[in-house]
Amino acid sequence: MIEEFFHLKNGKVVYIREARVEDADRLHAFYKLVTSETEYLITCPDEVLSPSEERALIRIYENLFNRLYIVVFRGSDVIATLKIAGARRKRLSHSGELSIAVKRNYWGQGIGKKIMEEALSWAQGVLSRVELNVVDSNERAIALYEKMGFKLEGIKKKAVKLSDGYHDIYLMAKLF
Repeated sequence: MIEEFFHLKNGKVVYIREARVEDADRLHAFYKLVTSETEYLITCPDEVLSPSEERALIRIYENLFNRLYIVVFRGSDVIATLKIAGARRKRLSHSGELSIAVKRNYWGQGIGKKIMEEALSWAQGVLSRVELNVVDSNERAIALYEKMGFKLEGIKKKAVKLSDGYHDIYLMAKLF
């Protein structure tokens, strides 16, 4: 069970724990905000799950051994999330897909690295592979993923369309 307090680089304290059903409304508001702050998140603001869909998703994560959903709070506000979605099929259940989102005003404060460390520590006991997708121009995220031991495995050409045109998506993975 992941649950702890953490000091950001700016000295502020945040609380990290696994998602709970009662977080759904705050998570909905968080995703509405972060998807409008950057195009690097593939989901658009109008595609964010409703609170009831978010509750259903949290229940799925609670009931599957190979899924993890971390939420980071500053007071009562959600400031970051990380999910590892382990595959449901038996032959793929050793593998999980990681996604991370951090509010823009918390970028560069160490929270992304911290929750990646927590998630990868959890994953070592459950999975043998964690993979992710990242837009080719998201240099900050790519640097973090490389620092955490992820390696480039492939490139999806023109896989995403952002405001400045098409971009490639890098498939990166970490093996245990």
